[in-house]
Amino acid sequence: MPGRHILGMTDFSADELHTLLDLAARMKRGEDTHPYLTGTDLGLLFHVPSTRTRVSFQVAAAQLGGRSYTYGPEELRLANNETVEDTAGVLSRYLSALVVRWYDMADYGAGHRRLHTMAEHSSVPVINALDDEEHPCQVLADLLTLRERFGDGLPQRRIVYTWAYSSRQKTPGVLHSSLLAGALLGHHVTFAHPPGFDLDERYVKEAHALAASSGARLDFCQDIEEAVRGADAVYVQSWKSLQLTGQHEWQARTRLADRWRVTEPLMALAAPGAPFLDCMPSNRGEEMDAEVKDGPRSLIFDQAENRLHAQKALLAMVLGSSGRTAGSSGAGSAR
Repeated sequence: MPGRHILGMTDFSADELHTLLDLAARMKRGEDTHPYLTGTDLGLLFHVPSTRTRVSFQVAAAQLGGRSYTYGPEELRLANNETVEDTAGVLSRYLSALVVRWYDMADYGAGHRRLHTMAEHSSVPVINALDDEEHPCQVLADLLTLRERFGDGLPQRRIVYTWAYSSRQKTPGVLHSSLLAGALLGHHVTFAHPPGFDLDERYVKEAHALAASSGARLDFCQDIEEAVRGADAVYVQSWKSLQLTGQHEWQARTRLADRWRVTEPLMALAAPGAPFLDCMPSNRGEEMDAEVKDGPRSLIFDQAENRLHAQKALLAMVLGSSGRTAGSSGAGSAR
């Protein structure tokens, strides 16, 4: 995958995802310590704050022999209305790759379009570190975590992704990327959400088209208990309604707070020993109860750790064999 932009899950093929996860697992076990990023400079541009993504990319670059530099928009001339086109063109003359997080929940889709614009004007790879539509880096770590738990039997397991109440509006990026990943890899996934919180129909249609080739099973449910019943893993995530706006969205969210939360009685409906996943940040008493988040089924810190290993593998595959240097001509090829 040398020199490729990674803006969403369909920038990977199923074979490439398996190869990346294999490499990540070897790196985690200490079986591959090659300094793939020697001589590279990784730029991290975060329009909104980050803990796991920012730190894991910084550490990943260092462990692979590269360097990283982190910027907020207020530190660049973006703060004075320099365009993202010019910013991408300039930064790609200095850097080997650019990792970007950009979204505004009041303007759904604008962040995703902005990342595509930066990729079009960058001569080095642009990697999506979460926008308002996708979060491929998180989902790579989730896939690694699930594979560690279920091994080769993962495609036969049913993974439930459920909406839950949060006092903060969040992007549906994790869900869209999870939907596409499941469709690419032939997994059985269920997405549970209350009325009015449907996923973006464009991603649902694309996933169904991919599932027709891979044999994936994609289910959608508006009853959280029915969705969780018998599930092999339960993944919680809140996201902003794409159908409801303003006060109507907040009123609906508030009405759903008590019923749409992962509790111990809800987890008891899942298969025996079914793990609980959550990409964080999340609030105990909102998306889930403390007993679930901090309980023995929780894999949340495995997920957080696996951000490092999955992103090391991603950087190695995009930069490690490309021979690309900062300022080289020709845009990375986006799939």
